[in-house]
Amino acid sequence: MYFFYIWETDSTQDHSKALRKLHSAHVSFWVQSQNQTFGRGQRGKKWGNFIGNLFLTGCFLLPEKIAPGQLSISAGVSLATILQSFLLNQQIELKWPNDLLCDHKKVGGVLIEIEENTIYLGIGINITAHPANTPMPSTHLQAYGFTSINTLIEKIIENVPDFKALENFKQIQHAWWMFAKDSISYWRVREPIEGVVIGVDEYGQLLIQAKNGEIRKRHQTFEE
Repeated sequence: MYFFYIWETDSTQDHSKALRKLHSAHVSFWVQSQNQTFGRGQRGKKWGNFIGNLFLTGCFLLPEKIAPGQLSISAGVSLATILQSFLLNQQIELKWPNDLLCDHKKVGGVLIEIEENTIYLGIGINITAHPANTPMPSTHLQAYGFTSINTLIEKIIENVPDFKALENFKQIQHAWWMFAKDSISYWRVREPIEGVVIGVDEYGQLLIQAKNGEIRKRHQTFEE
């Protein structure tokens, strides 16, 4: 496993894709930048860029029989678990598919992009600052006394992605629901949710129970 640290780049996702062309297709690595000038999130949305926040991308060979949606949910659960270990007095939550919340405010997120059999797992966490006037209120970790960014990075590299854990995805589904169930009323999603969210399915799709009892599914989208 390689780790690349750079001071500034346009996007750790794009930087990782460039590095992939220089290395063997079987090499896994992480890229961290202190600042990125053109970060992006889900659905092509711009990701706020503040020096000192966490901009991190992991590049891995996508194992067979693992659905990208499962990996997305699993990464969210792993990151929420890690953050909760640092912020014991705050409520860490998840918003589908893998936004990280702290006390109902967005503090980070995951961006998954796939090219051929390679997966790029981008992680953005607000450490020193957060954007203002966002549809969903945001926050940053230092507002809660967090100072352990290097330890946070170490824990992420040690635990994400956990391909082995995906063999028991039912356990991950349950863990995701435990982090998500209390935050649903605070979600701001692209389309209004008509019905009651009851969890995620075996592929990481959101399950919504309509008034007539019908179970509807909301699919994740991945950049390819």
